[in-house]
Amino acid sequence: MKVSGGHQNGMGTNPFYFYTSSNLVELTGEKANTLEELVALLKRCTGSAIFYHVFQSYRERHFAIEKYHSDFAQWISNSQDEEVLAERLGSLDVRDFVTLRALRESMIQIIEDHLKAYPQCGKRIGKTPFFFCQSVSVVMPTRDRAGGLEDFYQLIGKIGIRSIHYHLVEARLRLGIHTNDFSHWLGDSLKKERLAQRIEGIDMYLHTLEEIRTMILRYIEEEMNPSCHPPI
Repeated sequence: MKVSGGHQNGMGTNPFYFYTSSNLVELTGEKANTLEELVALLKRCTGSAIFYHVFQSYRERHFAIEKYHSDFAQWISNSQDEEVLAERLGSLDVRDFVTLRALRESMIQIIEDHLKAYPQCGKRIGKTPFFFCQSVSVVMPTRDRAGGLEDFYQLIGKIGIRSIHYHLVEARLRLGIHTNDFSHWLGDSLKKERLAQRIEGIDMYLHTLEEIRTMILRYIEEEMNPSCHPPI
């Protein structure tokens, strides 16, 4: 079965096929004690390391909201006490990037700009090292598929949190477009552009994945029963 953004053509209705993913995490053996070492490692680390410390870490912390979504910003804040830099790095919205290369380049530029402005902080050893990890994602199909909006609603309520992360977050890198699997299918296949835009507009940094699930369910309810659930 060929995957294409969580859905594939066929059966005349272009159903949405739900997938999930798991990951194997390994230490790379690389660590940074200073900001200069961090930016040097960012330039040569694998894309899977970038993915793990930005995208994967968000999934693993889905039950709680932390100050920054990425491990890099968290370390800069907690270990280096460089709050201005941490805020700049933490303000990067992964929804703005469709490739890991673009995200990597933006992070490097932000750190290098900070080091140019404050060169004295480049060699300062942090309280704890930053250990680089990387992950290999294993994508697996589920038995769930939705042929229409009602099916989709029922399945969103029961699928695993890893599936939600896969279609909502990881999809951007796989599709190479500024949207997620859910919105892509709803707008393209069901012509539910307004619903697609509402789901795309969810700020995942302000909500846990379970909260996002609840929001998606509410948006679908409002789409199916607009008189009973007026949009907010």
